[in-house]
Amino acid sequence: MLSPPDIDPAAVRLQFSRRARHAPRADFLLREVESRMLERLPLVRLSPKRIVDVGCGRGEGLLALKRQYPEAGLVGVDASLGAIRRASESLAAPSRGFFARMLRADASPLAALVVGDAHALPLKNGSVDLVWSNLALHWFESPQDAIAEWYRVMRPGALLDFSFFGVDTFVELRALGARTMSFHDMHDIGDALMEAGFSEPVMDTQRITLSWKTPQALLDDAHALGGNALRSRFRGLLGRRSRDEWLHALESLRGSDGVIRCTVELVFGHAWCPQRKRRSDGLASIEFQPRRRDVDEG
Repeated sequence: MLSPPDIDPAAVRLQFSRRARHAPRADFLLREVESRMLERLPLVRLSPKRIVDVGCGRGEGLLALKRQYPEAGLVGVDASLGAIRRASESLAAPSRGFFARMLRADASPLAALVVGDAHALPLKNGSVDLVWSNLALHWFESPQDAIAEWYRVMRPGALLDFSFFGVDTFVELRALGARTMSFHDMHDIGDALMEAGFSEPVMDTQRITLSWKTPQALLDDAHALGGNALRSRFRGLLGRRSRDEWLHALESLRGSDGVIRCTVELVFGHAWCPQRKRRSDGLASIEFQPRRRDVDEG
Protein backbone atom coordinates (compact mmCIF):
# COMPACT_ATOMS: atom_id res chain seq x y z
CA MET A 1 0.00 0.00 0.00
CA LEU A 2 1.29 3.45 -0.92
CA SER A 3 1.81 5.51 2.23
CA PRO A 4 2.44 9.27 2.23
CA PRO A 5 5.96 10.23 3.31
CA ASP A 6 6.42 11.94 6.66
CA ILE A 7 7.57 15.23 5.15
CA ASP A 8 6.82 18.89 5.79
CA PRO A 9 5.97 20.58 2.44
CA ALA A 10 6.96 24.00 3.79
CA ALA A 11 10.38 22.66 4.78
CA VAL A 12 10.80 21.08 1.34
CA ARG A 13 10.06 24.39 -0.40
CA LEU A 14 12.38 26.32 1.90
CA GLN A 15 15.29 23.92 1.54
CA PHE A 16 15.09 23.74 -2.24
CA SER A 17 14.77 27.52 -2.51
CA ARG A 18 17.98 27.90 -0.54
CA ARG A 19 19.80 25.36 -2.67
CA ALA A 20 18.61 26.94 -5.91
CA ARG A 21 20.95 29.90 -5.44
CA HIS A 22 23.96 27.76 -6.25
CA ALA A 23 24.55 24.62 -8.29
CA PRO A 24 23.87 21.86 -5.74
CA ARG A 25 26.56 19.36 -4.83
CA ALA A 26 24.16 16.55 -5.74
CA ASP A 27 23.41 17.92 -9.21
CA PHE A 28 25.55 15.15 -10.72
CA LEU A 29 22.95 12.58 -9.62
CA LEU A 30 20.02 14.52 -11.09
CA ARG A 31 21.85 14.87 -14.41
CA GLU A 32 22.79 11.18 -14.46
CA VAL A 33 19.18 10.11 -13.91
CA GLU A 34 18.03 12.67 -16.47
CA SER A 35 20.44 11.19 -19.00
CA ARG A 36 19.12 7.68 -18.39
CA MET A 37 15.53 8.88 -18.80
CA LEU A 38 16.37 10.67 -22.06
CA GLU A 39 17.99 7.52 -23.44
CA ARG A 40 14.62 5.76 -23.18
CA LEU A 41 12.54 8.36 -25.02
CA PRO A 42 13.64 7.43 -28.57
CA LEU A 43 12.31 3.92 -27.91
CA VAL A 44 8.74 5.27 -28.11
CA ARG A 45 7.12 7.06 -31.04
CA LEU A 46 6.27 10.47 -29.68
CA SER A 47 6.03 13.95 -31.19
CA PRO A 48 4.77 16.01 -28.26
CA LYS A 49 3.31 19.45 -28.83
CA ARG A 50 3.33 20.30 -25.13
CA ILE A 51 5.53 18.98 -22.32
CA VAL A 52 5.33 19.69 -18.60
CA ASP A 53 8.24 19.08 -16.22
CA VAL A 54 6.77 18.56 -12.74
CA GLY A 55 9.43 19.46 -10.19
CA CYS A 56 11.56 21.25 -12.78
CA GLY A 57 14.02 22.70 -10.26
CA ARG A 58 16.62 24.96 -11.83
CA GLY A 59 15.48 24.13 -15.37
CA GLU A 60 18.26 21.84 -16.58
CA GLY A 61 15.77 19.13 -17.52
CA LEU A 62 13.74 21.59 -19.57
CA LEU A 63 16.84 22.48 -21.57
CA ALA A 64 17.49 18.79 -22.25
CA LEU A 65 13.88 18.23 -23.32
CA LYS A 66 14.05 21.22 -25.67
CA ARG A 67 17.04 19.66 -27.39
CA GLN A 68 15.14 16.38 -27.72
CA TYR A 69 11.89 18.01 -28.90
CA PRO A 70 12.73 21.45 -30.33
CA GLU A 71 9.20 22.02 -31.66
CA ALA A 72 7.43 21.31 -28.38
CA GLY A 73 6.11 23.95 -26.03
CA LEU A 74 7.52 23.53 -22.52
CA VAL A 75 6.04 24.22 -19.09
CA GLY A 76 8.06 23.95 -15.89
CA VAL A 77 6.28 23.62 -12.54
CA ASP A 78 8.01 23.68 -9.15
CA ALA A 79 6.84 24.43 -5.62
CA SER A 80 10.03 26.36 -4.86
CA LEU A 81 9.98 30.05 -5.77
CA GLY A 82 13.77 30.15 -5.57
CA ALA A 83 14.08 27.27 -8.03
CA ILE A 84 11.68 28.93 -10.48
CA ARG A 85 13.60 32.19 -10.28
CA ARG A 86 16.84 30.38 -11.02
CA ALA A 87 15.21 28.45 -13.88
CA SER A 88 13.91 31.71 -15.30
CA GLU A 89 17.46 33.02 -15.49
CA SER A 90 18.73 29.81 -17.08
CA LEU A 91 15.94 29.67 -19.66
CA ALA A 92 15.92 33.32 -20.71
CA ALA A 93 16.10 33.79 -24.47
CA PRO A 94 19.76 33.14 -25.41
CA SER A 95 21.80 35.59 -27.44
CA ARG A 96 23.87 32.95 -29.24
CA GLY A 97 24.29 29.22 -29.75
CA PHE A 98 21.88 26.47 -30.79
CA PHE A 99 18.80 27.86 -29.04
CA ALA A 100 19.49 31.41 -30.23
CA ARG A 101 19.45 30.21 -33.85
CA MET A 102 16.33 28.17 -33.25
CA LEU A 103 14.54 31.11 -31.63
CA ARG A 104 15.88 33.88 -33.82
CA ALA A 105 12.33 34.88 -34.80
CA ASP A 106 11.04 34.71 -31.25
CA ALA A 107 12.79 36.25 -28.25
CA SER A 108 10.52 34.54 -25.72
CA PRO A 109 11.97 32.20 -23.05
CA LEU A 110 12.42 28.54 -23.85
CA ALA A 111 9.72 27.51 -21.38
CA ALA A 112 6.79 28.86 -19.39
CA LEU A 113 7.64 28.62 -15.68
CA VAL A 114 5.12 28.44 -12.85
CA VAL A 115 5.37 28.23 -9.08
CA GLY A 116 2.79 25.56 -8.48
CA ASP A 117 1.67 22.61 -6.41
CA ALA A 118 2.21 19.16 -7.90
CA HIS A 119 -1.09 18.15 -6.28
CA ALA A 120 -3.00 20.88 -8.18
CA LEU A 121 -1.19 21.58 -11.43
CA PRO A 122 -2.04 24.94 -13.05
CA LEU A 123 -2.90 23.27 -16.36
CA LYS A 124 -6.11 22.46 -18.20
CA ASN A 125 -7.53 18.99 -18.45
CA GLY A 126 -6.09 16.99 -21.34
CA SER A 127 -3.58 19.65 -22.41
CA VAL A 128 -0.21 17.82 -22.23
CA ASP A 129 1.43 15.22 -24.47
CA LEU A 130 4.37 14.33 -22.20
CA VAL A 131 4.54 14.56 -18.41
CA TRP A 132 8.14 14.44 -17.21
CA SER A 133 9.28 14.30 -13.58
CA ASN A 134 12.85 13.60 -12.50
CA LEU A 135 13.48 12.54 -8.87
CA ALA A 136 10.53 14.53 -7.54
CA LEU A 137 7.77 12.05 -6.64
CA HIS A 138 9.27 11.10 -3.26
CA TRP A 139 9.04 14.78 -2.21
CA PHE A 140 5.27 14.98 -2.78
CA GLU A 141 3.09 15.03 0.32
CA SER A 142 0.43 12.88 -1.38
CA PRO A 143 1.84 10.81 -4.24
CA GLN A 144 -1.62 9.49 -5.16
CA ASP A 145 -2.93 13.02 -5.68
CA ALA A 146 0.13 13.96 -7.73
CA ILE A 147 -0.33 10.90 -9.96
CA ALA A 148 -4.02 11.76 -10.38
CA GLU A 149 -2.98 15.26 -11.49
CA TRP A 150 -0.58 13.82 -14.04
CA TYR A 151 -3.45 11.81 -15.46
CA ARG A 152 -5.84 14.77 -15.46
CA VAL A 153 -3.64 17.06 -17.54
CA MET A 154 -2.64 14.42 -20.11
CA ARG A 155 -4.24 14.07 -23.50
CA PRO A 156 -5.37 10.61 -24.65
CA GLY A 157 -2.28 8.84 -25.96
CA ALA A 158 0.11 11.02 -23.94
CA LEU A 159 3.17 9.56 -22.20
CA LEU A 160 4.23 9.77 -18.56
CA ASP A 161 7.97 9.44 -17.87
CA PHE A 162 9.28 9.79 -14.31
CA SER A 163 11.85 8.66 -11.75
CA PHE A 164 12.16 8.60 -7.97
CA PHE A 165 14.26 7.13 -5.16
CA GLY A 166 13.30 3.58 -4.21
CA VAL A 167 13.05 1.88 -0.83
CA ASP A 168 16.70 0.77 -0.67
CA THR A 169 18.07 4.30 -1.00
CA PHE A 170 20.52 5.00 1.83
CA VAL A 171 19.75 1.64 3.42
CA GLU A 172 23.23 1.70 4.98
CA LEU A 173 22.48 4.95 6.78
CA ARG A 174 19.21 3.63 8.18
CA ALA A 175 21.06 0.57 9.45
CA LEU A 176 23.18 2.99 11.49
CA GLY A 177 20.07 4.59 12.97
CA ALA A 178 19.57 7.53 10.62
CA ARG A 179 15.98 8.76 10.32
CA THR A 180 15.48 9.33 6.62
CA MET A 181 12.28 10.06 4.75
CA SER A 182 10.42 6.97 3.59
CA PHE A 183 10.90 6.03 -0.06
CA HIS A 184 8.24 4.35 -2.16
CA ASP A 185 8.18 0.76 -3.37
CA MET A 186 7.91 0.60 -7.15
CA HIS A 187 5.08 -1.94 -6.96
CA ASP A 188 2.98 0.48 -4.89
CA ILE A 189 3.57 3.24 -7.42
CA GLY A 190 2.64 0.87 -10.24
CA ASP A 191 -0.63 0.06 -8.45
CA ALA A 192 -1.30 3.78 -7.96
CA LEU A 193 -0.82 4.38 -11.69
CA MET A 194 -3.38 1.69 -12.51
CA GLU A 195 -5.84 3.08 -9.97
CA ALA A 196 -5.49 6.55 -11.49
CA GLY A 197 -6.42 5.21 -14.93
CA PHE A 198 -3.05 4.85 -16.67
CA SER A 199 -2.46 1.98 -19.07
CA GLU A 200 0.60 -0.18 -19.67
CA PRO A 201 2.65 1.05 -16.69
CA VAL A 202 6.23 -0.22 -16.70
CA MET A 203 8.48 0.08 -13.64
CA ASP A 204 12.10 -0.94 -13.27
CA THR A 205 14.95 -0.24 -10.90
CA GLN A 206 18.66 0.39 -11.09
CA ARG A 207 21.03 0.54 -8.17
CA ILE A 208 24.06 2.76 -8.10
CA THR A 209 26.72 3.03 -5.44
CA LEU A 210 27.94 6.44 -4.39
CA SER A 211 31.33 6.78 -2.77
CA TRP A 212 33.06 9.37 -0.62
CA LYS A 213 36.50 9.82 0.86
CA THR A 214 35.26 11.36 4.10
CA PRO A 215 32.13 11.10 6.27
CA GLN A 216 31.66 14.86 6.06
CA ALA A 217 31.50 14.69 2.26
CA LEU A 218 28.75 12.08 2.54
CA LEU A 219 26.74 14.30 4.90
CA ASP A 220 27.20 17.30 2.62
CA ASP A 221 25.86 15.40 -0.39
CA ALA A 222 22.94 13.97 1.60
CA HIS A 223 22.10 17.53 2.62
CA ALA A 224 22.36 18.69 -0.99
CA LEU A 225 19.89 15.99 -2.08
CA GLY A 226 17.25 17.62 0.10
CA GLY A 227 18.31 17.36 3.71
CA ASN A 228 15.92 16.56 6.52
CA ALA A 229 12.37 17.74 5.80
CA LEU A 230 10.60 15.30 8.13
CA ARG A 231 7.69 16.67 10.12
CA SER A 232 9.14 14.94 13.16
CA ARG A 233 12.64 16.38 12.65
CA PHE A 234 14.52 17.96 15.52
CA ARG A 235 13.97 21.72 15.15
CA GLY A 236 17.01 22.89 17.10
CA LEU A 237 20.71 22.79 16.31
CA LEU A 238 22.60 19.56 16.93
CA GLY A 239 25.67 19.96 19.10
CA ARG A 240 29.22 19.13 18.14
CA ARG A 241 29.06 15.92 20.15
CA SER A 242 26.14 14.61 18.10
CA ARG A 243 27.88 15.57 14.88
CA ASP A 244 31.10 13.84 15.93
CA GLU A 245 29.17 10.72 16.87
CA TRP A 246 27.66 10.57 13.39
CA LEU A 247 30.99 11.11 11.70
CA HIS A 248 32.41 8.26 13.77
CA ALA A 249 29.44 5.99 12.91
CA LEU A 250 29.86 6.66 9.21
CA GLU A 251 33.44 5.43 9.41
CA SER A 252 32.00 1.93 9.78
CA LEU A 253 30.94 2.14 6.13
CA ARG A 254 34.51 2.54 4.97
CA GLY A 255 35.67 -0.39 2.87
CA SER A 256 39.08 -2.06 2.70
CA ASP A 257 40.01 0.34 -0.09
CA GLY A 258 39.44 3.31 2.22
CA VAL A 259 36.24 4.49 0.51
CA ILE A 260 32.84 5.05 2.15
CA ARG A 261 29.91 3.78 0.08
CA CYS A 262 26.11 4.02 0.12
CA THR A 263 23.39 2.64 -2.13
CA VAL A 264 20.88 4.66 -4.10
CA GLU A 265 17.97 2.80 -5.69
CA LEU A 266 16.64 4.55 -8.78
CA VAL A 267 13.14 3.69 -9.95
CA PHE A 268 12.12 4.54 -13.51
CA GLY A 269 8.53 4.45 -14.65
CA HIS A 270 6.46 5.23 -17.67
CA ALA A 271 2.84 4.78 -18.57
CA TRP A 272 0.36 5.86 -21.21
CA CYS A 273 -2.83 7.81 -20.97
CA PRO A 274 -5.45 5.59 -22.65
CA GLN A 275 -7.29 6.78 -25.74
CA ARG A 276 -10.53 6.73 -23.76
CA LYS A 277 -9.86 8.46 -20.45
CA ARG A 278 -11.66 7.69 -17.25
CA ARG A 279 -14.03 10.44 -16.15
CA SER A 280 -13.13 12.55 -13.12
CA ASP A 281 -15.99 10.93 -11.15
CA GLY A 282 -14.47 7.50 -11.80
CA LEU A 283 -17.19 6.36 -14.18
CA ALA A 284 -16.57 5.14 -17.71
CA SER A 285 -18.22 6.76 -20.69
CA ILE A 286 -20.36 4.60 -22.96
CA GLU A 287 -20.73 5.49 -26.60
CA PHE A 288 -23.44 4.14 -28.90
CA GLN A 289 -22.60 3.71 -32.56
CA PRO A 290 -25.38 3.38 -35.14
CA ARG A 291 -25.50 -0.03 -36.77
CA ARG A 292 -23.86 0.00 -40.20
CA ARG A 293 -26.06 -1.45 -42.91
CA ASP A 294 -24.55 -4.17 -45.02
CA VAL A 295 -24.34 -3.58 -48.74
CA ASP A 296 -26.71 -6.47 -49.38
CA GLU A 297 -29.36 -4.83 -47.24
CA GLY A 298 -29.41 -1.84 -49.59
